[in-house]
Amino acid sequence: MAAAAADKARFYLEQSVPELQSYKEKGIFTPTEISAIAAKRSEFEHRINMAGAASPSDYARYASYEQTLDTLRRMRCKRKAVKGTNFTGQKRVFSILERATKKFPGDLGLWMQYLEFCKQESANAKLAKAITKVLRMHPTKCELWIWAARHYFEAQGDMTTARSYMQRGLRFCQQERTLWTQYMKLEMIYVAKVAARRKILKLDEDTEEIQDDHDMDADEIVLPGVTAEELEPQKDRTLSIDDATLKKLADAPALSGAIPMAIADAAAKAFQADAIVLESLFDTVLEFVDVPCQDAVLRHILGLIPEGGKTSLIQSTMDAKLEVAGIDPSSAAFPPALGRVILCMKSLSASSSEQRIFKHQRMIMFLAPFRSRNIDLDSDVEKVLLSTCKQHAKALQAIADGKSSYRTNPMHELEKILLQRGIKRKILVDLGIVGENPG
Repeated sequence: MAAAAADKARFYLEQSVPELQSYKEKGIFTPTEISAIAAKRSEFEHRINMAGAASPSDYARYASYEQTLDTLRRMRCKRKAVKGTNFTGQKRVFSILERATKKFPGDLGLWMQYLEFCKQESANAKLAKAITKVLRMHPTKCELWIWAARHYFEAQGDMTTARSYMQRGLRFCQQERTLWTQYMKLEMIYVAKVAARRKILKLDEDTEEIQDDHDMDADEIVLPGVTAEELEPQKDRTLSIDDATLKKLADAPALSGAIPMAIADAAAKAFQADAIVLESLFDTVLEFVDVPCQDAVLRHILGLIPEGGKTSLIQSTMDAKLEVAGIDPSSAAFPPALGRVILCMKSLSASSSEQRIFKHQRMIMFLAPFRSRNIDLDSDVEKVLLSTCKQHAKALQAIADGKSSYRTNPMHELEKILLQRGIKRKILVDLGIVGENPG
């Protein structure tokens, strides 16, 4: 068994001999460096080919080493003006990661490293195949559907394929709240981009305010059935929007807010109108102040929450946040609107400790994103945000310290929610939510 592993390692090592000789001939690496490279590769190859000894981290470290080496090689070639190079650094990394995902198909870390490398190297054909393969093996991992959708939208401008991945993901991961939130965010980003371009081209100057004349029943999202073939990415589609298309989009469901509303309707149906889920969608839409349909979408989501009972406090906080809807945080209208929201949320009745926890958490969840976004806020607004967040974080911690019967520490719960919403840990430290060295 050991002999077979050594033979296999030798096979892969021999393939790199011409490459190392070329390094020496062209003066890219010194003889000492080449010996070190050969020794390191030998160590990795013998490790990963030894029966029962290899782990996913061994492959990950090997691939990372080769990526770093190839980056260094490129820098030296550029600095020394080395021409006519035909090295196999990229091919070698692909080979390692493909061997890794074949040996450990269940390790998502290896798959993500492979996908990211494909994206980095613009290896679109490999990436498309890898996405299809990993989704077939892990269809219930919502983070993979989100990654695929983001890639096709952000890197390739293909909203049709991105939307398709989100909807297929919901077919498998219907109870994953994060997927619903990210789908809403994707659609709002799309609407914001189209609206921004229409504004630049001055296509809205002579048009009346968009009215939603569509039958909302017809805009309901029906999650598609998915076959193995349908996991293949759709080709030759792009988000290249010409001026004529932009004019037609004025009355399209995407720009009128019908699609975000349909997402909210589908989420309400999937989660039995769960107020927490709808609140998350509401907060996602609230970030897009430049989207013309924002107010209509927010009010539609608010209307989906059942009246009374335990949801009344959630409804009240969402209703209060409507004060800042559509207002640019860097504008003069923002400080007074923010003040009204803070006063309204502070005045909400909270008799039990659970209700007080809810109030403190929601205040911080509302204010923290303004600190994390790249917004040119007024210095006085910055001070108010910081002091208010710290005040509520301190009060929340006092409640948590005084009662140990909670299933989840309220501060830890808040930290998790904010991190899931993309707020950096450094911001949480500044706001007093976590310590300098958590955990």
